[in-house]
Amino acid sequence: MNDSAVQSQILKPEILNADACGGVIVLCDHATNFIPADFANLGLEEAHLEKHIAWDIGAADVTRKICSMMGVAGVLAPVSRLLIDCNREPDHKTLVPPISDGISIPANQDLGARAVEARRAAYYTPFHEACSALVESHLKAGKVPLVVGMHSFTPEMAGQPRPWQAGFLWNKDPRLAQAMIGMLERETDLTVGDNLPYSGRDLYYTMQRHGADHGLPQTTIEVRQDLLATDAMTTEWAALLADILDECMSREDVASIRHYQ
Repeated sequence: MNDSAVQSQILKPEILNADACGGVIVLCDHATNFIPADFANLGLEEAHLEKHIAWDIGAADVTRKICSMMGVAGVLAPVSRLLIDCNREPDHKTLVPPISDGISIPANQDLGARAVEARRAAYYTPFHEACSALVESHLKAGKVPLVVGMHSFTPEMAGQPRPWQAGFLWNKDPRLAQAMIGMLERETDLTVGDNLPYSGRDLYYTMQRHGADHGLPQTTIEVRQDLLATDAMTTEWAALLADILDECMSREDVASIRHYQ
């Protein structure tokens, strides 16, 4: 399909507690596996869209529950990362991924610039504009929000098991990640990754743009997907993360504006 001809309508992201002005903003850029009907599943089978290549399984549920428990704001991206990946720079080579975990995405092959721009305008830009609006409203109100990216990861990759139950990613600003790692290690017996199973020094666009660029404390939270398989599990993780985020909000060494070079 030549989707440069598709007349895509702007698809707004889901905004949680839009009027809240608390101490946390939760951003979920891989929230859904939804692909608008015009794109015919990007040429993939339905089964592919249920896998981790299409979304971060369980991340949206945890995001909604944290925002509900804490009464804080959040944003969920409106479409699958296979259509366009909101956690990539606007010109990144995998903004529209031609392949994911070894699976070729037929409708993403050899897209022209106009087709990529159509997707960017319809889905990517509205997500980031919503994130920016929340950050700006908090700053105007004199708040220094903790900016959190909510993700999940597979129990194994390329045949290698991943022993971490959770991980915290960061680039140059370690404050929030290190604080949350320390709290989890203090309160639980979880195996926690520090820039594992991924590194925030590699892929960190959403947190960089909406957190670090403003000097705000920020981290991407990764929870292993097998631990998010039921409603009870996502509730338990949301409660745990909400508790430690609440403690972080009161820490002067964390909740302040500071730019790192």
